[in-house]
Amino acid sequence: MFEKCVSFGKHGQWFAALTMTFAVLISGNIVSWPSAAFPKMEDGSAGFDFTETEKSLLASLPFLGAVVSPIPCSYIMNIVGRKNTLNITVLLVILAWIIIAFTSNIYLLLFARFISGLYCGSEYIIVSIYVAEAVAPNIRGRLISVTGMTFYAGALYVSFISYASYQTMTLLCIIPALLLFIVFLFVPESPYYYLMHGKKKEAENALKWLRGYFDPEEFNRIEEGVVEQLKNEGTFKEIFVVEPNLKAFVIIEFYKFFSSCTAVLILFSYCTQLIPDSWVSAQDSYILLCVLWVIAALFSSSIMDKYPRRMILVVSCVGTFIFYGVAGVWYYLKEFSDVDLSGVSWVPLLSAIFGSFFEIIGIVNVPNVLKGEMFPINIKTKACALSCMTACGLETINALFFYDLNRWIGQYINFLKPMLTACLCMYITIFHLFETKGLDLETIQNILTGKIPKKQSRSKKKIERVENAFS
Repeated sequence: MFEKCVSFGKHGQWFAALTMTFAVLISGNIVSWPSAAFPKMEDGSAGFDFTETEKSLLASLPFLGAVVSPIPCSYIMNIVGRKNTLNITVLLVILAWIIIAFTSNIYLLLFARFISGLYCGSEYIIVSIYVAEAVAPNIRGRLISVTGMTFYAGALYVSFISYASYQTMTLLCIIPALLLFIVFLFVPESPYYYLMHGKKKEAENALKWLRGYFDPEEFNRIEEGVVEQLKNEGTFKEIFVVEPNLKAFVIIEFYKFFSSCTAVLILFSYCTQLIPDSWVSAQDSYILLCVLWVIAALFSSSIMDKYPRRMILVVSCVGTFIFYGVAGVWYYLKEFSDVDLSGVSWVPLLSAIFGSFFEIIGIVNVPNVLKGEMFPINIKTKACALSCMTACGLETINALFFYDLNRWIGQYINFLKPMLTACLCMYITIFHLFETKGLDLETIQNILTGKIPKKQSRSKKKIERVENAFS
């Protein structure tokens, strides 16, 4: 709205992308709230408490809300814009936090947690799409992967304010949402969105604001790509009947499945229930993990455009398997043997630290980059909506049945799941994923449609690296 009043020159795309990724911090607040709130309920300081079933519902309902919102959001964001749609949903978050702060009624709390999940589902697809459309290819992966850092920064924020009273802590969660709503007013809409609606002049202005200059060659390439991709109607049916679209969708579905089964997501909501006291208390362990998650996400962002996505994923899978294997063995021995583990009570925390680091740098962050890159503009919002529903549906199940799975199988299941999915992830990465690093969105579509063979795209990148070395 007010983007004409400010200019960041060549750093405009950085400001726009980082502002958009700040939206993910709010989702981090929402998902991590149970780890800070449940101990206050259990020790009586909140003034009320609930059963394990009710707590599991409180933890899982944001994921369920995130299953419901993507499809409506995929239509709305094509009508009113990516930025405007997300800003509308921020108002839902503010309403949800107010309800949570001032009621102890379980039904009102469940309702508030559900509507906060509507925001999570919207943010889930809008942020990566906007960033992919707004920034240059050479920094696209880095800026999309920043979403991981802001997600964990949201959890870190909650862990810091967890020392306040229950109500104060909850009200402080409103601050990031208010800040985001205000800053959004100074960010332009995606040029791709304008071109979808034939608003060529607005698209030129948006691209100039983002880049700090206007490149006619880049604009013409984007415009031609949008026109070509909009020749098809862009229905949900096209995702499944057009072979390149289906190929991209299946790849993304696999990676969203892998990222939804990570131990990090369980630790987000249940860290204080899962990690035992050792060098530090369970509550302080959560703060320590949040700090390390932010560092891991920052590291992931720094390497996303330096190294091939496929290599990052393979390293991530190997590290995840090794360190969560150690944690799984520890929990299995604790529950199903007479081995005295009191002298090594630090193993779960240390394994969680290193295991989640490897999860975050690849299995968690790379799928967020891929989903913004691999779908054509005419089905991008709808395909991302479906992948979001898959991910959030699985996350709902994991959060909802946390206590039940621990009783039925044992706590080691929380680390066995990510070990198995890491193995499958490595297989898919090695044999079925092509490299997208450094490619513009139009080239990626040409690879999927077969206009550019995968081998040719790799050769092209090698030539570019040689040319850059001598330039």
